[in-house]
Amino acid sequence: MKKIILMIITSCFLSLGFGDNHYPNTFTMEALQCKFAQGNDMDDAKRVIAQWKDNADKNFSAPYNAWVLTPLYTSSEDVDFDFAWIGFTENAASMGRIQDEWIATGAETIGAKWERATDCAGQALYGVAEARAPKTSFEEGQIGYLAVSNCSFKEGKTGLDLAENDKAWNTYDDENGFEGGVWRWWPGAGSPTSYKHDFLLAIGYSSVEEYGRDRDNNLAAMRAGTRPESILNCDAPRIYTSENVRLVSPE
Repeated sequence: MKKIILMIITSCFLSLGFGDNHYPNTFTMEALQCKFAQGNDMDDAKRVIAQWKDNADKNFSAPYNAWVLTPLYTSSEDVDFDFAWIGFTENAASMGRIQDEWIATGAETIGAKWERATDCAGQALYGVAEARAPKTSFEEGQIGYLAVSNCSFKEGKTGLDLAENDKAWNTYDDENGFEGGVWRWWPGAGSPTSYKHDFLLAIGYSSVEEYGRDRDNNLAAMRAGTRPESILNCDAPRIYTSENVRLVSPE
């Protein structure tokens, strides 16, 4: 994954595979990938993030939740940034409103401090569909881990197959005690035009041990022939440490 991107969900996407009106939870996400400006580090970035959060608490009129991702298991060939920022709203209109409010209240002052501490390349939108909800609620300041892969549908498979396949995988995950969440990030505005896959698959873990246990279970199920059918071709994941920096529940 050379770029982390963002997307906006369309009505066509929402209808794929969910003709019985049991739609997955959906969100809009924005993402940036950043390097530290010369002489700066994460402590400097977090000082600015604290000011951003104060401004957001005072001025954002819609829930906006954000995480900072730092590379853990990655290669420099695929990941050439120091950290990524991913922020979520309930829908695209709320994301637009948040951007307008940020521009009006903090972009000039706090944004200038951010630019002195970091060098962030581009900004993109994703439409997010939740294939599996995590078993435990998020907590502000929570540390977790996120595995992100590029995925494309196998020949003959489409979005119409997602709902049924998700059911099989969720049953399998429940039987194996997996408690994390699974999300699909569909690239939208600002994403690279060179992106050749269908979407990014993001899987959340509470610990690195949980990731390892999930991997062991999948390998054992493959050998036993009990693993659900995969309708996707996905590359090896990049794994990031995720730290929540703002969490607001919808009213």
